[in-house]
Parts: sequence; structure tokens; C-alpha cells
Amino acid sequence: MEHDPNRTPAPSSEDPRALQRLDDDLDDDPEPPVFDAHGFDPAEFEWRPVPRKRRADGWTIDKQRQFIEVLADTGLVSAACEATDMSVQSAYRLRRAPGSEGFARAWAAATAAAVTRLVDVAFTRAIEGEEVPVFDRDGVRIGAKWRHNDRLLMFLIRAYQPERFAHAHRDVRPPDAALPAPELPVVRALEALAPVPPAEPHTLLPPERLAEEVLTARAVAEAHNRYPVDERERYRRPTAPPSHPAALDRSLARQQRAAARAARADDPGLTLD
Repeated sequence: MEHDPNRTPAPSSEDPRALQRLDDDLDDDPEPPVFDAHGFDPAEFEWRPVPRKRRADGWTIDKQRQFIEVLADTGLVSAACEATDMSVQSAYRLRRAPGSEGFARAWAAATAAAVTRLVDVAFTRAIEGEEVPVFDRDGVRIGAKWRHNDRLLMFLIRAYQPERFAHAHRDVRPPDAALPAPELPVVRALEALAPVPPAEPHTLLPPERLAEEVLTARAVAEAHNRYPVDERERYRRPTAPPSHPAALDRSLARQQRAAARAARADDPGLTLD
């Protein structure tokens, strides 16, 4: 057997240092990789977001921020897209695009904030009612009536004051039910909105400035007394009269019949052609 000069000779059992070097070489060898179910090494995986091409008419940072703000105020994706001059389809594509997780989270937060608008709309419908159009037999709108939703009203009452109206469907309150907590009066709530005035506020101004403020306050009071604020009740805007020809003809016919009845009441012997 020929001797290979590049081959490392096997260590002899009499040389402990050679055996130690062999053990160190074996310890430095890397462990075999553990592959996943698809045969790939997880250590070699590196995630990178898909780069998006920057466009002057694209989803810039300012447009994304404006979209989220309008969405939080209105709750309507179409209104937010109209405010940013972008299409609804592009907004949904941006939300599901790789690397847009932050935009998707902001979208969800804006939608959650817009729920308060739904509550306001529900309160408006429960208090003011909903306008229901009235049509005649020819399909012409001749007026409108206001309808109130009692189920919506009771739902809002029980949702916002459960301690008071949670047992409204029962005849007797359970003995273990807690009594409702006293509510904060509106006067106290309004006082809490203003800062606490100092003990002697007139001492904080110089005498000349104090005299000017007093004269100004008196002039404003006299103006309010002379020209009081108009506190008349605000009525709903009346519905415009129907302009359909058939509706106009029927209205004219009703007026003629009313005039005929009035004339007959004045003169029973009178007949109108």
C-alpha cells in the first residue's frame, strides 16, 4: 500500500494529546440541520417585505394618514377614499399587501373609533324618529310621516343605563339587585369643565385694566338685554310640494271640491258646473 503524504496519520493510543485534538475537531463540526415539513432549513429563511414602487399619485404617507383620519370620523371607506382621491379597490389592496400590517392595524383602530358615530346615529333615530315617505295609489309621493322605533329606544336605554333598566321587563325588582348609583348633575358637570377661579380674581388685574373689563362687560350685558338671543323653536324643514302632474291635478280637484262644498254651505240652492 502506497503512502499518502497528505493523509493525516491516525493517532496512536500512546499519545493523549493527539486524541484530545481529535475530540476538539469533532466538537467543532456543525450539527445537521433540522428541515421543516417542506424540506427547507428554517435557519436559511429571511423575510423581506415586498417593495412598493413610489408614485406621485400613489399611497403616500400623508394620504395614508388622511385616509385613517377620515375613516375614524365617518366610518365609511368610500368617504375616506374620496377625501384622499384614491379608489376603494386600491385601499383594500394596500391593506392586504405584504408589509402593510401597520396600515391594517390603523384601519382596524379607525373602524373601532367610528363605532361612536353609529351610536350617535342610533340616538338621533330613537329621539327624532325616521322619516317615512307616503305615496298615493299612482306611486307619487304626497307627503311624509315620522316613525319612532321603540325597540331601538329600549335597547339604547338598557345599554347605557343597565343599572336602572336591566330589569324593565320584570314587574318586581329582584331583592339582590343593586340600586343605581346617583348620577352627576349637569350643573356639576358643567362646573367641572371650567377652571377653579381664584379666591379674589379682581386683585389679579391692575385697576385700569379692571375698570376697562367692567365697562366692557356692562356694554355686552346691555346689548344682550336690548337684542335678546332668538330662542324660537327650530322646526324641521318642510317637505317640498310634489311637482308630478298627476299630483297637481288631484290637488286642483281637491281644491275645487272644497270650494264647491263651501259654496253649497253658504247657498244650499246653488249648483256649480
